[in-house]
Amino acid sequence: MDVLRLLLRTNAATLDERLARVQNKRGEIGGAEGSPIAAIAAATSLEAVLDDIVVCLVRQARDEGQSWAAIGYALQVSRQAAFQRFGSRTGERLAPAETILADAPERAVQALGQFLSGDFDALRDTFNERMTEACTLGLLESVRSRIATQLGGLSRLGTPTMSSEPGYSVVEIPIFFAKGQRKSRIAYDPDGRIAGFFVITTDTF
Repeated sequence: MDVLRLLLRTNAATLDERLARVQNKRGEIGGAEGSPIAAIAAATSLEAVLDDIVVCLVRQARDEGQSWAAIGYALQVSRQAAFQRFGSRTGERLAPAETILADAPERAVQALGQFLSGDFDALRDTFNERMTEACTLGLLESVRSRIATQLGGLSRLGTPTMSSEPGYSVVEIPIFFAKGQRKSRIAYDPDGRIAGFFVITTDTF
C-alpha cells in the first residue's frame, strides 16, 4: 500500500502540473508538456493507479470478511457487478450458494400477488434495470387484462417450486383460475431483483 500511495501522490502531482500548463497556455502555441495530450496521458496513468488501489482495498475488505454486497454498495453498483469486476482479480469464485436466494419463493408469491391484483408500480419496483426497461407498465396491464378476460377470476395459487440456474434463482407457481390454469415463472438475480417475469399460457404443468 505504501508504494501505491507514493504512486498516487506522484501521478496526481504530474496531472495537476500538466492541467495547469494546459490552462496557462490555452490559445497559445506551447510545448508538448503543455498540450492536452500530455494531460490525457497523465490522467490515464492516475486512473490506472486508482484502479490498483481499489483492487487492493477490495482484496483487503474480502480478507476482513466483508461481503460482495457491502463492496458493491461502496462502489455504487450491484453485488454481482462488483464480483464480476473484481472477483477474478482477487482470485475468487462466486460460490454456488451465494447465487441462490433463499427467500425467493416468498418474494415470488408476493410479486405474483402484485401482478394479479394490478399493483404494477409496486411490482416494477422489484425489477432489475433490464427488466424495468423491457417490461413496461402498459405491457403488464395488457397481459393481466387478457388473462382476466380468458380465464376469469383467480381461484388459488399452487405450491411454489424453486430451482437454480447459473446466476439466478427461479420460482414457478401454478395459478388456478375459474376457467383454466397457468403457471408463473419468476427469476431473481443474486441481488434479489426480478430478472424475468412470465405467465406461461399453457395448461400443462
